[in-house]
Parts: sequence; structure tokens; C-alpha cells
Amino acid sequence: MAKPDYYDVEDCSTHEKGAPKFCKKSEPGEGTERSCAYDGARVVLMPVTDAIHLVHGPIACAGNSWDNRGARSSDSQLYRRGFTTEMLENDVIFGGEKKLYKAIIDLAGRYPEAKGMFVYATCVTAMTGDDIESVCKAAQEKVSIPLVPVNTPGFIGDKNIGNRLAGEILFKQVIGTAEPPTLGEYPINLIGEYNIAGDLWGMLPLFDRLGIQILSCFSGDAKFEELRYAHRAKLNIIICSKSLTNLAKKMQKTYGMPYLEESFYGMTDIAKALRNIAIALDDAVNGLEKRVMQDRVEQLLEEEEAKCRERLAPYRARLEGKRAVLFTGGVKTWSMVNALRELGVEILAAGTQNSTLEDFYRMKALMHKDARIIEDTSTAGLLGVMKEKMPDLIVAGGKTKFLALKTKTPFLDINHGRSHPYAGYEGMVTFAKQLDLTVNNPIWTLLNSPEPWETDATPLVNAARSHAATYLAEDLAASRVAVPKKAATVNPQKNSPALGATLAYLGIDQMLGLLHGAQGCSTFIRLQLSRHFKESIALNATAMSEDSAIFGGWENLKKGIGRVIEKFGPKVVGVMTSGLTETMGDDVRSAIHQFRVEHPEHDQVPVIWASTPDYCGSLQEGYANTVEAILATLPEAGAPIPGQVNLVPGAQLTPADVEELKELIESFGLSVLCVPDIANALDGHIDADVSPLSTGGISVDKIKQAGRSIATLYVGDSLAKAASQLEERLGIPAYGFTSLTGMAETDSFMAVLSAISGRAIPEKQQRWRSRLADALVDSHYQFGNKKVAIALEADHLKGMTRFLAGMGCQVQAALAATRTRGLDSLPCNNVFVGDLEDLETAAVGADLLVANSNGRQAAAKLKIGAHLRTGLPVFDRLGAHQKMWVGYRGTLNLVFEVANLFQANAKDAQKLAHN
Repeated sequence: MAKPDYYDVEDCSTHEKGAPKFCKKSEPGEGTERSCAYDGARVVLMPVTDAIHLVHGPIACAGNSWDNRGARSSDSQLYRRGFTTEMLENDVIFGGEKKLYKAIIDLAGRYPEAKGMFVYATCVTAMTGDDIESVCKAAQEKVSIPLVPVNTPGFIGDKNIGNRLAGEILFKQVIGTAEPPTLGEYPINLIGEYNIAGDLWGMLPLFDRLGIQILSCFSGDAKFEELRYAHRAKLNIIICSKSLTNLAKKMQKTYGMPYLEESFYGMTDIAKALRNIAIALDDAVNGLEKRVMQDRVEQLLEEEEAKCRERLAPYRARLEGKRAVLFTGGVKTWSMVNALRELGVEILAAGTQNSTLEDFYRMKALMHKDARIIEDTSTAGLLGVMKEKMPDLIVAGGKTKFLALKTKTPFLDINHGRSHPYAGYEGMVTFAKQLDLTVNNPIWTLLNSPEPWETDATPLVNAARSHAATYLAEDLAASRVAVPKKAATVNPQKNSPALGATLAYLGIDQMLGLLHGAQGCSTFIRLQLSRHFKESIALNATAMSEDSAIFGGWENLKKGIGRVIEKFGPKVVGVMTSGLTETMGDDVRSAIHQFRVEHPEHDQVPVIWASTPDYCGSLQEGYANTVEAILATLPEAGAPIPGQVNLVPGAQLTPADVEELKELIESFGLSVLCVPDIANALDGHIDADVSPLSTGGISVDKIKQAGRSIATLYVGDSLAKAASQLEERLGIPAYGFTSLTGMAETDSFMAVLSAISGRAIPEKQQRWRSRLADALVDSHYQFGNKKVAIALEADHLKGMTRFLAGMGCQVQAALAATRTRGLDSLPCNNVFVGDLEDLETAAVGADLLVANSNGRQAAAKLKIGAHLRTGLPVFDRLGAHQKMWVGYRGTLNLVFEVANLFQANAKDAQKLAHN
């Protein structure tokens, strides 16, 4: 039996390896890659923007596929809605024609904006015998919009058959049923252009400048009415040749309309396409003597090509010599070969699944003789090519994307799931930019380096061991980091050092803090910490008065310590100073000594004192000074306890961060003493008995025992001095980490724990590292070249700046609360000490702002929708204390959180893209 003409049987006549065979049936077990006829029809018709697309079948066909293509619309969004009759078991048994009829009437009434309705048959409804043509004919009497039955059940063939059947349907039922409101001198149709990610919009400016009217586009950004008068064009231009060649041929036969097959990817093919179109239009409109359109084209090319080459130059410089594997579906492979060659990219192997034989031969002619033609397009076949060729990048359709990324190879999607338009000159620049962003993203170096359990970890261990000495040796006076020169600070990002001290003290169980200063200081600290942690804060004050401010505050301090111990019964009292008492010159050490002499009955209650004047530093400095005081006061010497280590967490870490680090240490068979420990103190919990003291932190006895640990691990540069002094006093080796957010940073932590414990890195952590690697490759597209402005305490700033730069972001400004060591080496050219008013200037043009909740004014003023709230305070979001961004698992959390912020604030093209 003869096949219908839309099969193009001649495409099956070749036996050349790697050549596409249109009429070849999918092999059992490998058919998934080629999709089905229903999907093919959908590809062609669903971009018609103002039509209802009603799928008649069970949930699978519509439920698994609606709104999953990157076709874009400049007007109606109706095409993006998922309509289905959702056939259930009884419908399958008794037939679904009545349900379909009712659905058509219902939807036509509820969506009056619809200008047409396509009704799709599916495998089940075709098997049960539902006659969609008859149902549409009957329903047409009740509705005013055209009803178009699309009888393309999946089992009749692959995606290509569906493409061409959709073309047949358009030709027979839509084209030629209306006349255009206006007809220009040079009207053309584009066929097989689906406006993926806005490709059409990259071509339209060229046609507009040339005076060429796009009468109808099949079917990107198309309105139903526009398709009806496509028969009045002078010329058809086939963009995706495989999908609708049959439509162009029938229009040529019926309307005498010639057609060309062209591409608008890459400068070479754009020029060729425009010249061929000009010749055809001059022949059709102006006759043999006049070359009006050709002259216009040459002038346009002269202007546009020079500008495009200039814009491509920096990308070509970074891409030249890269090696690629190219595999396409409907996109013209030969055109992509040209585009990549223009950027200096070498093609190692190429293949195509859905192109015509002509496209295949053109592709082959352009490739180097040693380049491989991909014969086996199955998953296994493509993996084999990747393994053999080891390319620098893979350019392919979305179904290959995650396969490629699993091999840790940069990937660029050129199919319907992509986010960016690549057609036209603007599209070519975008294509080069996106190639550059993915190929040269810094994550690939990290991902392709050896895992810490597969290499000699000695350098990592030595770096952590010498961290304190290296950090403390840095000459701060020579720092490039500028300090404020303004007379007034506006919208401070600093918190007081005494607030940092309070935070540290709260990590000790049964502690009560005592601020030596006016009572307002402690009130503000309690309010700030309560807003952040949503917890009661164990802090009192010595309530300095006018008299004590003049004559000295010793008595207030001694009375305060005594009252705190007698009334509240703490296990430890944490004293911190304020700007007032430091300015007065109160000798706190002597006052505490005198209190001891006067009250020997309280000798069993330790009193720790930290100097935290408001005019020296910020939260971080107050926290670090207090940790130093704790470690200088309580740990006691003694025989080392095997397997016991100290963890000294930085002020930038949340309770969830601290808990994760403790669990990581314990996973190596080590016992951990965390000083201070806010993991169970400020985690947000309800005790059986509510106490005015801090609860859940490390006990005083455990801190004393910390003097017998075999190692101290500290997280945050500001704690280097505290850990070093503990080492000097008790001989406990210190290992330092600037940050534990990031894969490389966590690798170092794992290596040190493995060396200390003598155990291998646990399989669970190896699995989390693998998950993080997968998150990095999946998310790096969101990060590439995004502009970021950060304002945080110095230790936190260092970790976040390196993390975001390591993901490919451009950190345009990094504002520290204070000037510290370690800031000079940050990957940012604009590092300075500043307030949040400075952020309003430094963050202009940023895609992401990273700051605490007080940064919301800057974000609002600059209209930056992506504001990552971190640091302290975070009061306009819940759960800040449960954010966990350390270790492999925590870094994964942060990757997704930032990527989702970028996604939520992306432009429409990125939001619509499902990849």
C-alpha cells in the first residue's frame, strides 16, 4: 500500500551511517528519544497563541506535557494553559465522545478570548474509536470559533509524522479561509519557526529594516487568524526543514508560491538566507531588471556584520580552540556547525535525529574529515561518544542535557527548552555569550578535580594547620580595602560588639549575660537578637546611672554580678563592656577581682569578662573577643582524651550550621565539644521548664574539659587568635577554615577530619558530595555572569563572596562591616568598608543583593527583586536560624536557594524555559 506523500519516502533511500531516516520506525527499547506523532503535532500547533488546545485522552498526554516548551508569545498566553478531557476508566469503557462534546462547548463559553480550538486525538481515544471529526462537526453548530480536529494518536508514528500531519491539517482546514487586512509589497511566510525563547524576535528587526512583511509564521507567536491568510504571501521560508516541508510543497503546488530552506543561526547563514530571500523577492515582485531588495540586503549586511564581529570578538577569544560534540533534533545541524566554527570551536563529532538528508550531507561537508558522525543516537551511543571524544562542551537538545551534565561536561541547549534566543545577529551574540558562560564557568575546574578521598590530602591538612599563622601574619596596614570617609554613617550594617558577645555567651548552658553599661544598651541587644532568633535573650545590665557614670561603675558591676548569681542561680556569668564604661575607664578585671574577695561564697560560679567597646569593631569582633575570653578562662589542662576535638564556630554560622558541623565531626567517630554551642540554644525549641537563663548550650564542665582535646577546629578567620592562644596555653593543635560553604572548602574539612580520626570519609558524605556536584551542574546556568552586591560582617562576606564568584557570578561590590585581614584576596575589585547607604550606590545594576533584612531599603530603592537575606538581623523572614549552608549538604541548600531567587526574578524567557 502506498504511503501518504507526507512520508517523503525518498528520505529513506540512503544507507549511509549516521544519516537520519525519516520513515524508519523506532526500535523497541530505544523509541523514547524520538517521541510520538501526538507530540509532533503539538510542536507545530501549540505555539498558536490565541487558540484553545484541547487534548482528548487520559491525563498522561496533557498532564505530562502542558506548558513545557519554550515557544513565546507577545500577546495572548492562552496557548500555555493545559486543556484535557482527562478520560477516566468509565470513559474508556463507554466512550468519551459525549465528554469531548461537552468540553468543547464548555471551554468555548468560558474562554471567549479564544479565536480557534485544536482538538487532539490520543492513543487511547483512537483505540476506543472516538470520532473527534464528527464531534467537532456537531459542536461547530454550537460555537462560533473554528474547531480543528487533530487526528494524530501517538502510535501512528514518530514526532516527524506528527509534524507533517499538523501541516496537512493546517493546509486543508486553516490556510486560505480568510484574507489579510493589509498586504505589503514583500509579504512572506516563515514555516517551522516556533519562536523558541524568542528566536523570531531576533529575525523580525532584520525583515522590518528590509521592508519585508511577515504575513504568517507557522507557528511561533502566531494568531489563529494570521494563519488563515498565509496563501497571499509571495514566498515561503522554511526554517525547520524537517517538520513542514510537505506544507511548503503543497502551497507551492496550489498557490504557485516558491519556497526556500534557510537558517538564521550564525553570520554565514544569516547572510546567505537574506541574499537568497532578496533574490527570490526581486524576481517575484520587481522582475529581472530591478534589484531593490538585494541592494537593501547588502547595505544591511555591511552594517550588521561589522558590529556583530566586534561584539563577538571577546567571546571568540575565550572559545577558540574549544572542542565540541554537536547533536541536534530539528535544528539545522549544518547551521550550528557554521555558527560554532565562526566562534573558533572545533567539532569532534556531530549527529542529527530529525533533519533531512540534504541537511545531513551539508553538515558532513562542513565538518573536518576526522570528525565523527554519530551513528547510534541512543543514550548508550551518546555516552560512548562523550567518553571517546572527551569534549570541552556538548551542544544538543534538552533530552541530552542531563546525560551530558552527569559526565561533568559543559552543555548548551539549542532545542525547545532553552532560555535564550539564538537567531539573528543579536541571537548570535547571545549564543556566543551563553557558550562562554557555561564552558568557562569556574565550577568545571572544581568538579573535574580529584575527590578528597582519591588524592593525597596532605596539602589540605597543612593549609588548615597553618591557617592561623598565615592569617595573623597579614599586614592589615597595607590592605587595599578602603575605610569610610563620610562624616555620618547612614543605615548602619554594623551591630555592636556587645551584641556579638551576647551571642557567644548564649552558647553556654545556664548562662546569664551582664552588660556593664546603661540599661538601654542591653534592651536594644535583646530586641535585635529576639527579632532574629524569635527567642527570649538571657541578658541583664548593670544599669549605669548619672552618678555611676561620673564616679565610676565598680559598685554597679559588683552589685550586678551578685544580684544575678543570687537571684537567677546561673552556672556562669558572662560580662561584657559597653562604650560608656570603656570610655569611663572602668577597670573591669579589678572590679571582678574585688567582687571575688568580698564574696567568696560565689567562687564556684565562673565570671567571664570580655572587652567589647562599641567603638571597636562590630558584632564579629565582639563575638571573637568573647570566645577568646571563654577559652582563656575555662578550659583546663590534663591528659588528652582520645578522639575528642573542639569546634569553635564563627558568628556567621546559624544554629543549624553548627549542628551540621557537629554531626559531620561525629560521623568520623570523634566526640566534639562546641565552644560556644548555639545549635541547641538558639535553634527555636520549647523546654519543659522555661528558664530565664540560656539553655541548651555547652556546659561549663564540658568547656573545662575542652582543654584536653586533641585538636581545635575553628570556622571563621576572626577566631584564629582565640584558637592560637588555646594552642599556646594548652598545646592543642588548631586547624582553621575561613568558610565551610562550598565544595572545595568542605573537601578541606573532610580531609582534616579524616587525618585527625584516621578514618576514611564516610560514604554518606561521599554521596552528599555527589549530590552537590549534580546541583552545581544543574544550577550553574542561573549563576553565570550575574551581578551581585554583598554587605555582611567580614567573615561572612568572605565565605559568600567566594561561593558566588565560584559559581560564575560577578561580585561587583563587597562591603564589609569592618576592615579585617583576608579581605584583600577576595575575587572582587570593589571591596570596602561601608554602610547600607553605600550599598545603594554600589549595588546599582545588580541582579542579586546579599545582606541582612536591613538591606531591604536598598533592594527596594534599586528595584532588585532578588535579595538573599543572611547575616544578622533577619527579621522579615521566618526560619533564618534554621538555614543550613555549610558542608556538602548545606552548600547544596544554598545553591538551590540562590538559583531559585534568580529564577523567580528572571526575565520572561528564563521563566518560561523548562530547562
